[in-house]
Amino acid sequence: MEKNNGERKYAIRVKIFIHKILTKLAQHTISKKRITCLHYNDPHRRDVIDLINSIKRDVEMVLSINEAYSIYMAVKNTRKIPGDVAEVGVYKGGSAKLICEAKEDKQLHLFDTFEGIPKISSIDSTNFYTGQYVASLENVRNFLKSYSNVYFYKGVFPSTSDPVKDKRFSFVHLDVDTYESTFQCLEFFYPRMVRGGVIISHDYINSFGVRKAFDEFFEGKVEPVIELSGSQCLIEKINEI
Repeated sequence: MEKNNGERKYAIRVKIFIHKILTKLAQHTISKKRITCLHYNDPHRRDVIDLINSIKRDVEMVLSINEAYSIYMAVKNTRKIPGDVAEVGVYKGGSAKLICEAKEDKQLHLFDTFEGIPKISSIDSTNFYTGQYVASLENVRNFLKSYSNVYFYKGVFPSTSDPVKDKRFSFVHLDVDTYESTFQCLEFFYPRMVRGGVIISHDYINSFGVRKAFDEFFEGKVEPVIELSGSQCLIEKINEI
């Protein structure tokens, strides 16, 4: 009996040690973006990571692996509620392809100037500049040609939003980098989100303008702005308008 107890204690100590190592690796992943560490030996998680890495090999994608994973899972888990899917800030289509892989037959609406960031103000991060992130609409359209129910809108949002003004949305991804664009996106999409719908935005952590837009818009609203592990934030629609 004592031997069994001793073996059990040893096994527990080994598990604790391994957990500590994995925790440190996960922290390294978040801070350095060099290693991908899966907390559980879950084949489905491995498949999603493989998908993300495959997309990154095909096209430049600004998202880190953990940021891309958050988007995939948010789209996948909001499939059960009604509403379309949208992305503002498409760039070369990497995150859009990830969304396509998760959305099944939902309609996806993709908005971008395809001429880079339209305007930078004094509020915004010095990490960005006017005209940054230029991409070709035709290249993105070709990159996503194998997916159905995907619609493109070229121009400065929300001037391009008229075709979807009567739509409802279950998931929206924002990657627009600036205060003005972020605030205008929230003004448009928030009242059109279904209950339980999710908005994820890139650059909440590293762009003062994006953070300011979210914090101001949701001040006084019931939804909390939730920081994610990378540079993103997330809100889930609670009130139905």
